Amino acid sequence: MVVPVFGQEAAPFQDRILYAPGHFGNSYEVMGEHEMRDYLAECKGYGFNRYADWYDTADCTDLFSGQNHMLLGSALWQRKKANFRSAQSLGLPCDLVITPNHVFAEQCGAAPATASDRIFGQLVCPSIPEGRAIILRNYENLFADLAASGVRLNALWPAPYDYGGCACAACSPWILTFAKLCHEIHDIALKHHPGIEMRFIGWWWSEEEHRLFADWVDQNVPGWVKSVALHIPYGETDVSDVPLPAGSERQAFVHIGYADVTQPIDIYGLFGPVAAPERLQQTLDALKAHGCTGLMAYSEGVFDDVNKALLAGLASGLHRDASSVLTAYARRFFKADDTTVAEWAAWLGAWGNPFSVDAEACGATLSRLTASTGDRPWRRRQWELKLDLLKAHHAVMAVPDWTPERFSKADAYWNVYEQLERGVWGLGPTRGCIARSRTNLPWYSDWEKHSAAGAVNSSENN
Repeated sequence: MVVPVFGQEAAPFQDRILYAPGHFGNSYEVMGEHEMRDYLAECKGYGFNRYADWYDTADCTDLFSGQNHMLLGSALWQRKKANFRSAQSLGLPCDLVITPNHVFAEQCGAAPATASDRIFGQLVCPSIPEGRAIILRNYENLFADLAASGVRLNALWPAPYDYGGCACAACSPWILTFAKLCHEIHDIALKHHPGIEMRFIGWWWSEEEHRLFADWVDQNVPGWVKSVALHIPYGETDVSDVPLPAGSERQAFVHIGYADVTQPIDIYGLFGPVAAPERLQQTLDALKAHGCTGLMAYSEGVFDDVNKALLAGLASGLHRDASSVLTAYARRFFKADDTTVAEWAAWLGAWGNPFSVDAEACGATLSRLTASTGDRPWRRRQWELKLDLLKAHHAVMAVPDWTPERFSKADAYWNVYEQLERGVWGLGPTRGCIARSRTNLPWYSDWEKHSAAGAVNSSENN
């Protein structure tokens, strides 16, 4: 898509991992094999040089039980193996994210974990022998099957939370129980994937947990941890200065699924595609100054395609600034020429603060920019529908009470959203963080409440 501007200089960040977990009904769960390979090729062109996935076992039964080869867990696992092989065929090293004590649905009752505010999911307690045996058996099966299927894992990326954890007294402090469990899992992985590295995801870790983890590693398994991808809270652009195990690289876990602003937040494609040119450029500037050597880009679907191009393009050194990325993107995907490319880039960049966009002016610009182009590829179509979503949202907000008129305007909004989900992204039933009920629209909760009340009243009247 682009031509490097740094010549032979080293990239600003050596590791640029696309973490694209296929779950929740998102793009990576529903894409076909050829579609995913083509998309990963584009992502490699943006500047990513590694690929990671997570086998989220939520709602899945044990595919190695011999009874579930035609059910969801098996279907998703086959898809993940195909995606890993596609990444390998493109020269992308493959990494597996794990949340160690999150298990298959029918297993979590055997030795249930204790939940807390950060601890939830299909969890077993690793301090109960039966629970630990379930965990280790699952990873023996997964690692062996990946190897037998031609997938070569280069790194494990364990995360203690979301999903994961146990708050019982025997597991406290959880971060150390987690570390010891991961060490056992790594020994299993090494049998099937020799040389596999241990890298960790710092999502939701406290500073005290970082200290405990670093001390335990240094005292018990020095040199074991290759890197830690540190958490960046929503709306912030840098990692905290927390202790790391000696010799491990400071890296970052970068959320590319939301726009520049967080109040209100435009996230996970629930208000259409997202762009965050200011936030991501500021983030990479801060991470470079902080000595970070790499980053893991967390993505929940193709709705963040512009942000993938931004993050990878800047982190790889293919571009010096966000404007350069957006300019190249407009040329590549929107057929922008010298007379329109700057306007296209500015149009995309404005969506960093989507709820402040002037819908009428934005629509007029888009009509003019697309007047001479007949085809409507999905990357362009998703932005056209985002503009329609903004207009429909404003129409709902313009009516203060839940009258038939306002319900009609809300229905028009969902009609547009359905076109986006089904017609452009090709999604089916969505779950988890990308479910429609997780939207941050200010009128959604009232709409849901009044819709339910209306349905009840209508049923009673009939």
